[in-house]
Formats: sequence, structure tokens, C-alpha cells
Amino acid sequence: MEKYIIRLWLLSFLVSVMAVAVMTYKWSNHSHPYEGNAHIIRNKSQLEGFLQSHRHHHDVAQFKTGHRPYPIPTAFFIQSLAFVTATDVNVTGFVWQTYPNDFPKDFEKGIVFAEQVNSADTLLTKSYELPIKRDGIQYDLVGWYFDVTVRQSFDYSHYPLDTVTVWLRLWPKQTSNDILLTPDFGAYKKTNKRTFGLDFEMVHGEWNVDETFFSYKEIPYDTNFGYYGPDPESSTSAEDYLFIDLFFNIRIHRKFIDAFIINLVPLFIVALLLFAQLLAVSRKKDLAEHVGFNITGTIATYSAVLFIILLAHIQVRSQFAGSGLVYMEYFYLIMYLKIFLSVANIFIFVLGRSRYTDIIRYRDNLIPKLLYWPVLLWMLVIPTWLIL
Repeated sequence: MEKYIIRLWLLSFLVSVMAVAVMTYKWSNHSHPYEGNAHIIRNKSQLEGFLQSHRHHHDVAQFKTGHRPYPIPTAFFIQSLAFVTATDVNVTGFVWQTYPNDFPKDFEKGIVFAEQVNSADTLLTKSYELPIKRDGIQYDLVGWYFDVTVRQSFDYSHYPLDTVTVWLRLWPKQTSNDILLTPDFGAYKKTNKRTFGLDFEMVHGEWNVDETFFSYKEIPYDTNFGYYGPDPESSTSAEDYLFIDLFFNIRIHRKFIDAFIINLVPLFIVALLLFAQLLAVSRKKDLAEHVGFNITGTIATYSAVLFIILLAHIQVRSQFAGSGLVYMEYFYLIMYLKIFLSVANIFIFVLGRSRYTDIIRYRDNLIPKLLYWPVLLWMLVIPTWLIL
């Protein structure tokens, strides 16, 4: 083999390695920060600051009910988390609340999971209720064991490098402006860690936990749910319909190695098979007979490979029905295009000689062989760089 051809193959290899390096860099440095419009509460000082900044909301509640909302400290201990579907998550664990002695007797104690589905299957069992004393003040501590499936909308556009936030959104069982649920930071040993309120032996499955935190979100409902102020005929502003809901959030990211083996390894093997088939393309009769090259067999091979990729793509798509294109799907779309280009190359190669096909036929299809990996890998770099 001439030296310049060896140099061309070396150049092809180096350009391909550069593309792999670029993708590896983007994968290893990928981060998907929390983009929710909620007020994140990680400690007592942030809680006090939030309550102070929303004093006017409490004044509105006092105008309606005649007293300021009762702050009810609330905390979680999560024992398991599992995705039932792409939008439904099953969560189990304990939740408890601390009620002051002056809490109205006619108010029903308890919670409601706002996003729960299959309510008939939701389990919320009282585990304990006992009096406790904090700072010399008597309280009533009530704890429940829960098993609930909640429905949420997640952003899977970066799959398999996606990071999502699973949350438990709470309402008081007696929904009104009389009660304000607050995080009970005193129930945890350390809340300055990135994760708290989780069972150490919790099985994470295909996910890793990044952090846990409380948050508040202002929900602008378009109704007052029938709660009027002292004068029912008085005008009602938009802020009168503003409710503040408490969330417990679990920030998780997908284990890349699992998704890599499931999705990228099969695609890489398919790409190797396509390249091997391309190397077998030759107009030299003895070489073609030796490697078994013929256009009918080649098209049949490409058809089988296309069917395999199509099935794998359908499996990925079925996981995220209703979502937009996810990052991994671009790999499948690019493989479709690569198969089409490979088939087109075969047909052009076997056509009669003309000035338009000389570049393809040059040195027994050398140029398409040299460009196979650089073109494929840099095509994969484009969505990697733009999406991640």
C-alpha cells in the first residue's frame, strides 16, 4: 500500500478520534441545572426569609379568616422511588407534622398529595400520634406511612444524560388559607448536606440521587374555592387566589453506563457491521469473490441492519411517548441517514463509469471508506454540541 494511502487512513483515524474526544468532553461536563420557578428552601434562614418576604400574602389570609395561617412543620423520610411510566412515579416513606396546642379542634389533621393518581391505590396510614415538647411548648406529633403514585411532567430531552426532579407536592387535608405547611428542618440531623430525608438503603435502580430540598411555589388559581372574606361582595384581586404550596424535591440523574450499554453499544456494533460491508465493496473480481461481495447481498444486509435499528428506536420512543425528540433519537436518525448514504454509494459504485462517479470509483471506493468514520462521528457531534 502506498505511503500516501496509509497517511490518508491515519488522517481519517485522527479526525475520528477528535470527534470522539469532543463528544466525551460534552458527556463528562454535562450538567442540567434545576430550572424550576419555585423558591428553594434549604435551611431555616431561607425559610424565615421567604416567610418575611410573603408577609402580605399572610395578611390577605388573615383578612379572610380573621387570623394568620397556622404554620405546620412537615418533614419526609423517603424509602423507595420507582418510575412506573415516563410520567408516573411511585414513592413510599413516612411523612409527619407537628401541630400546636391551639390548633383548632374542628380542623382535620392530615395531608393530601396534589399530583396523586390511582387514588384508590394510594396508602396513607397513621403510624403514630403522641404529645411532644419543644422549647417548653407542647405540640402534637402525627406521622403517616404513605405509598403514592404521583404524575408529573419531566424533561427527557437530554436522555440518556437527563436529570429530573421528582417532587411531592402537599396540601393540608383541610385546604384553606388557615394552614401554611413549613419544612421541619429540626427533624433532620444535617440539612447542609446535599441529600437528607432518604433511606440509606434505598434502591435507586437506573438513577442516582443528586440532592434533596424543600421549595415553595406560588400557585395562581383562578378560583377562591369558595372561601370569602368578611364581605363576600367585596372585589377580589388576583392575589386573593394565590396559594403557596410546599414541595419536597428529589433531584436525580440517570446512570449513564446503563443507558450507554443499552443504546450506544448496539449502535456502535451496527456501525462496525456497516463499515465491514463497505470495506468489502470492490470491482476487482477476485477480491469481490473472496469477500463475497455482490449488490443483492449487500442490500439485504443493509435491510436487516435497518430493521434492527428501527426496532431499537421504537423501544426508545415508546419510553417517552408524548415527549419531543430526545438526544439519543438523533443517533438513530443519523444511522438511518448513514444507511441511505451507504446504499447510494453502492449503486453509484456499480454504475458505469462517468465523470460524476469517478470520485466514488477512485481506487476501488477508497474515498467513501476513508470518510465513513469521520463523517458518521462528526454528524453525531452536531446534536451533542447543540443539545447538551
